[in-house]
Amino acid sequence: MTEPQKRQIQEMRQLGWNYKRIATTLCLPEGTVKSYCIRTTRKGILPAIVPTQESSCKQCGIHIEQVPKRKRKTFCSKACSQKWWNTHLYLVDRSSKALHHFTCPTCGKRYSVYGNADRKYCSHECYINARYYQGPSDGQ
Repeated sequence: MTEPQKRQIQEMRQLGWNYKRIATTLCLPEGTVKSYCIRTTRKGILPAIVPTQESSCKQCGIHIEQVPKRKRKTFCSKACSQKWWNTHLYLVDRSSKALHHFTCPTCGKRYSVYGNADRKYCSHECYINARYYQGPSDGQ
């Protein structure tokens, strides 16, 4: 297990992720993740998971006013949310529901896209080739 993976495991555990979700995200065996978390908790490196009641932005740390009986806010603004998720891409759940598989009509290459079910070409180059560099039509 590499040092970046260890840091990612620690961060995911502090966010409340379970062993199985961490293991599938990082492509590691579940037992490896579990034993690492237990060992680091015993050594005091990784704190025990305790639900927190803090209400501050994950990105900038500004206090967030929570509205009772509403969903708990994690970020103070959309800009903070986007910054945080762009720096923590490994936490994005890329499940099979959001992963789409296609074949490019120009080059015939198989490719996968996350989140965009309407994509047609594998690259901008293939789009340009299909759009502007077609052979002469049969009718002309």
